[in-house]
Amino acid sequence: MAGSEVMSRARGSERSGRAIGTKVIDLHVHVVGVGEGESKTGCRASREFIYSPTFAAMLVSLKTAPFEAKDWKIREILLHTINTSEYVDYAVLLAMDGVYKNGKFVEAESHLVVPNDYVMDMTRENKRALFGASVHPYRLAEEMIAETKRCIDEGAVLFKWSPSGQQINPEDHRCIPFYICLAREGIPLLCHAGTEFTMRTSDFTISRYSDPRKLIRALDIGVKVIVAHCATPSAGSVALSDKGYFEELMQMLRDAESSRWELYADVSACCTPSRMGYLERIAREIEKGKISPKRFLYGSDFPMPAVDINLFRKPLSSHELLEHIKGQGNLLDNHYRILKQFGIHESIFTNACDVLRL
Repeated sequence: MAGSEVMSRARGSERSGRAIGTKVIDLHVHVVGVGEGESKTGCRASREFIYSPTFAAMLVSLKTAPFEAKDWKIREILLHTINTSEYVDYAVLLAMDGVYKNGKFVEAESHLVVPNDYVMDMTRENKRALFGASVHPYRLAEEMIAETKRCIDEGAVLFKWSPSGQQINPEDHRCIPFYICLAREGIPLLCHAGTEFTMRTSDFTISRYSDPRKLIRALDIGVKVIVAHCATPSAGSVALSDKGYFEELMQMLRDAESSRWELYADVSACCTPSRMGYLERIAREIEKGKISPKRFLYGSDFPMPAVDINLFRKPLSSHELLEHIKGQGNLLDNHYRILKQFGIHESIFTNACDVLRL
């Protein structure tokens, strides 16, 4: 697609006139809810999550004070951001199932829960919001399949897992019925890869579940798999505990054609100084013809903030950085602009049209 076509999306009349194949879809937007007494949202955030740097960063992006972080307020801001975006046509809102063991929900270990019904309701309210479901494969088998099919019937365009945060081993045999269902329906699995800092777990040995190579069983079954964040480490491998699998994923993507895998990676959370270098390496893989650009999909990781790397050409205080983020305007557009200025391959913005179940 020509660059002029991408940049013409600034007005609603032009947006509505484009074919679905030229739509910009942000497939990685988080819904967060803390639960509020009798609010009946079903959302839950543990004390550990509420007091985490991740949640603090989200509140900065949402331009919301901690005492204002009510579910209805966060919901209102998310939908308004989507509805007022000039460059992003659709955004996939992500549910998050809790932790299940032996078929039972484990509240104490479920640090973030965003029910499918809650996200479904948001997508009914805003036609530019798409439903990203989440179903834990360790639910009771019949219940798991029933919930998966219900979400598909309700218009889910993908399913989301965070293996270490939800304590899911993608190689576990209990995942196979879920994989078969997704493969039959042609609906993708968006899976976090690399160390999970958003949802901490008491068992750090399960961080190995976030290795994208554990998704080979799903790929061999025929599931479309989207590896989140291109399996990059959160802090650019500065922290010893911050494990990324970028090189492993790149090799898998090089092998995808010969292995007949429907494997993709999203560039969400790459608009940060610690991850921007990985975009350059992706660009080289594409330029050399080693990996097709169709394998990469656009996502923002909103409401996690994006920061233009040019800001860091001079020392910044934490106050200056916060003021910059707060003054960015529409945060979905900000992610788009940063990647656009970087020179990311044009097709990446619209590739999701050919991958998601639309």
